[in-house]
Amino acid sequence: MRAELTIEIARTPEDVFAYLTEPSNLPAWQAGVKNATLRDGRIQESRSLLGRELHTTLEIVEREEHRLFTLRALDSPVPFTVRHELEPAEAGTRLTVTAEGDIPGFAAGLVARRAERQFRKDFERLKQILEG
Repeated sequence: MRAELTIEIARTPEDVFAYLTEPSNLPAWQAGVKNATLRDGRIQESRSLLGRELHTTLEIVEREEHRLFTLRALDSPVPFTVRHELEPAEAGTRLTVTAEGDIPGFAAGLVARRAERQFRKDFERLKQILEG
């Protein structure tokens, strides 16, 4: 599965990057996230997904201040990587997010479509919070 979106946020790349990369902000804008903390250079995340509670460790693969932030799940039932690219735009920041993962099983297509819809809703919520 691969999902990509580009969204413009009326805030500076510095503001967007600071909010986006602070794990304690995740529950405010990502559906299902109960808590997230930075520990030993990795993000420890707890979320509810399809009625189950999942604990995931996310490795920070790339981090370039105000420009690039990439995460890779280390111990998730669905291995995934999410890349966030930020660039200045007329209205503030253009954020391009690319998520890639392998969804096993016979219902992979259905799960992928549902995940992509939620992915888009989450980033719309991020935009609303940052512009609010």
